[in-house]
Amino acid sequence: MYYLAGDIGGTKALLQLIQVRPENRSSSAIGQQRFLCNQFDSLQSIVSRFLSSFDIPNLTIESACFGLPGPVHSRQVQLTNLPWIVDADQIEQACSINRVHFVNDFYAAALGVDTLSSSELISLYLPVNSQTNGEPIKGNRLVIGAGTGLGVAPVFYDGEAFLPQSSEGGHFEFAPISETQQLLLQWLWQQWEHVSYERVLSGPGLEALYQFFSEHAVVTSYSQISSQILNKNKLFTKQNNPVGLNFAPTDFNLSKRLLNAEQISQAADAGDPVAIQALTEFVTIYGAFVGAVALIWPAPNGIYLAGGIAVKILNWMQKPYFQKAYLEKGRMTQIVENIPVYLVADESLGLRGAMRQNQILAHSKRIS
Repeated sequence: MYYLAGDIGGTKALLQLIQVRPENRSSSAIGQQRFLCNQFDSLQSIVSRFLSSFDIPNLTIESACFGLPGPVHSRQVQLTNLPWIVDADQIEQACSINRVHFVNDFYAAALGVDTLSSSELISLYLPVNSQTNGEPIKGNRLVIGAGTGLGVAPVFYDGEAFLPQSSEGGHFEFAPISETQQLLLQWLWQQWEHVSYERVLSGPGLEALYQFFSEHAVVTSYSQISSQILNKNKLFTKQNNPVGLNFAPTDFNLSKRLLNAEQISQAADAGDPVAIQALTEFVTIYGAFVGAVALIWPAPNGIYLAGGIAVKILNWMQKPYFQKAYLEKGRMTQIVENIPVYLVADESLGLRGAMRQNQILAHSKRIS
């Protein structure tokens, strides 16, 4: 029997095919491929291209599971950061799949955490009591990740197993923690009536931060000289002309973006001051967001950062800004102080989780 898994993001799609032998339930990987979503008009097209690459006569897939970016409530799903409506029934018929299953992409990522080894985790913050007798503390988890979008999956621990919960937690309102971020929010309001965390914690969000710092001479949130530059909510431009919080609509034009997210990271590593500011503020906002979600869903077993960005900017995630913003929670600081934060080094986490969902469903079917 063949099983198919897919992790579908706003930028790329990862697909994997495995074969399971019914007599002993052993499995072997047949193939795995990465596709750029903007080169296809639908998920069905990607699946068809992937399956046609194998020389397997009369290939029929027993079960397929796809992690999708967006709310999943039925067998038809409108994706959040792609102009696609995916239809499970159509994919079944077109691709010879007996059953297609959809889950939220970070639900899949949360399932994938169970497949990780310690070597695939990088500690970003460890409390003093993070381990008991060499074992992680039992309890709930959180899985969070910035990529093309921003995903959040609370994970409930029932005493025996970790049970992911789907959410759209990346879309609640961006909450500034500094004067600079207040100005950033005011600037972003020119473009969007509702400014969510995803607008700043994502690939497009990093590009917006770069544009903000390139056009306005403000300092990053943890700069030691912020009080000298930010005076009573006044913003100073590159020409040192004071500008109030009422930006003109022409101040925000996404088409003016100079660099994409990957180029910003490269520029920061090369010493570009604006790119350094953008990445410094990005990881600061990331830390503040992770800590805020941890107040809603305490996760003594740990917070696991996935997505396509964090691992690519590891050196920036390990600078003090992320941890400082994560821990600064006022009277509730003691809560987040006791929750470890790990960065997942394997970018195929969601794919592993989608395949695991296939296995869970197959096991459930055998029992029933």
